[in-house]
Amino acid sequence: MSMMGRFVQVSPDRLKQIIEDPSGVEGLFVTEQVSQAIPKMMETWQASLRKRTPQMLAASIAAMDPAKREMVLKGYAAAGVDVDALARGEVSGETLANLMMERGRALAAAAGLKPPPASTNKAQASGKGASISIEKAWHGLHYLLCGQAVPGSDLASQVVMGGTDVGEDLGYGPARYFDAAKVAAIANELTRPNLEAEMMARWDPDQMTNLGIYPAVFEPDDDQWLMDAFRKVRQFFVDASAANLAVVTCLE
Repeated sequence: MSMMGRFVQVSPDRLKQIIEDPSGVEGLFVTEQVSQAIPKMMETWQASLRKRTPQMLAASIAAMDPAKREMVLKGYAAAGVDVDALARGEVSGETLANLMMERGRALAAAAGLKPPPASTNKAQASGKGASISIEKAWHGLHYLLCGQAVPGSDLASQVVMGGTDVGEDLGYGPARYFDAAKVAAIANELTRPNLEAEMMARWDPDQMTNLGIYPAVFEPDDDQWLMDAFRKVRQFFVDASAANLAVVTCLE
């Protein structure tokens, strides 16, 4: 599986939430396409379940022993369900779904339980800004920035592989974050006048391959690919700094 470098802008308040409760950090890296597809998938699944539920329930009732079947049918009849239609699998799935919801609410009320709080997904999602992926260019870009295969303490060495760990291992290590102050410092470093020339002076495909710089094989013109990734990351940090945002990054 390929290793991709991802970056997401977040507000300082959202970063504080993530530090206090890292369980939501992985959700930052869910792409817009995936987040839009999930409700459609759920809708399709629910529609399929509603369509099949009456037949499944009818088959289940038919398999019961007579005494239990009579008790179950009386319960449905008391709820206003046409038990003859139910036995034939002809009661709509929507009717059954509504019936189960009403039954659940009644049981909860009888037990003195309060309804669950409203979903906090929207609240958790607020504070997330722009995101970018530099795909497989992450390690080559890191090398051009600092001349090393691993991160060091200097700012240029921190951009791609640095930051403070937060949360659990996402597959290639935990996510990492830069607070707004660190983002501003990185933005200043990435806009330093001589930086691009220094990076190009480090471009050496053979040396990078020998050092095991991912993705391990570089073509002679891959310097432009890596520099395009650099300019993308530079603009990302400049924009984040201008908006006083933090940045969360990961390899996935």
